[in-house]
Amino acid sequence: MTSDNENSRDGSFTVVDKRRFDTSGQPKEESQPSSQAQPETGTQFTHRDSPNVSDDEPVAFNSFIMSLATQALVQMGEMPPPNGMEIPIDIEAARQTIDILAMLQKRTRGNLAQEEVRFIEEVLHSLRVSFINRKSR
Repeated sequence: MTSDNENSRDGSFTVVDKRRFDTSGQPKEESQPSSQAQPETGTQFTHRDSPNVSDDEPVAFNSFIMSLATQALVQMGEMPPPNGMEIPIDIEAARQTIDILAMLQKRTRGNLAQEEVRFIEEVLHSLRVSFINRKSR
């Protein structure tokens, strides 16, 4: 097993199954104390294999913001849900999602590139206008 330092340098990480139950719902037998147990399964993943991800950032900030914005638009009924899904309009859920984006904007202040700052400002402005228009209908 590689150390955390080595994992961060090569862009990969190990996922360890620490669930207490197996796939059939039965409790797993513990042969060793949990503090010294060796992982039963571990899978190496590398974020470099993921689309639209740079080597120095596992999840693109703008993509994450856009996913939350899309969620808010679907919750407001301003955008259709994905094919095969029925998502009811929920204005309060949309408000909470917009509030989460505003919280992210506040908590990341000073840590974002100028492009990211502009992007989250534009997304929040657009969502707030859509929210107000939706509430006034």
